[in-house]
Amino acid sequence: MATDTSDERASQPRVPALLATLAEAARNLIESIETRCRKRRGRAALSELTDDELKDIGVSRAEAMTEAAKSAFWG
Repeated sequence: MATDTSDERASQPRVPALLATLAEAARNLIESIETRCRKRRGRAALSELTDDELKDIGVSRAEAMTEAAKSAFWG
């Protein structure tokens, strides 16, 4: 039966820390994707408003179209 060497034992505590780091990175990625999707939906909705509705919220048609044209990737 093989016994753990001191190097193997020293690396074992790092595994949970690595998993925690990867889990945090995954959570951050998912949150970023969700935020971008929300923005994209909001921009699409903005582009569908009538001029009167845009006026009610203080946005011009040009501003709405500029916002709607923004890249989904760059935010």
